[in-house]
Amino acid sequence: MTTKNWLLMGTAVAALTARAQAPLEATVETSAGKPQRLGALWGKPTVLFYEDRDSTKLNQHVKDALFKAGREKGLLDAVGVVAVANVASFDWFPARHFVLDAVKAVEKDVRIPVLLDFRGAMAKAPWGLSAKSSTVLVVDERGVQQLKFEGRLSERDVATLFDALEKLAKKG
Repeated sequence: MTTKNWLLMGTAVAALTARAQAPLEATVETSAGKPQRLGALWGKPTVLFYEDRDSTKLNQHVKDALFKAGREKGLLDAVGVVAVANVASFDWFPARHFVLDAVKAVEKDVRIPVLLDFRGAMAKAPWGLSAKSSTVLVVDERGVQQLKFEGRLSERDVATLFDALEKLAKKG
């Protein structure tokens, strides 16, 4: 099977990325409206979810599996999880305030911070993430992208994600 065929297989596009030298960096906001540098969150392998409001359920099965593995295998002690909402279309008054309130409610449910990309920084280079879908990234402890999935992850994609996380966690 050619690399091109492998990358196009399934409903999610999975791309093993070239090992970039520089860690990925962007400044987003917390639900309290404070700037948050993503680079400050690196330090252990991390799964980053980047979604617009219409895509939050697309990879719910991945989130559920990740938290189940975290409870059963202690994976979340070795791996970080970062959620970033693409809310660039809501960067105006009063929509911004409604978004902040809604995200605070979501954070209470999921019990992890949800960061906000009001400027669309992660849809631009070097990230280049899809602004209208769900993207799941795996970065190493330095913040260097190791894996990228766009769209709904298949069972095979989820297995690939977990294999990568376990290898990165053992390395660290």
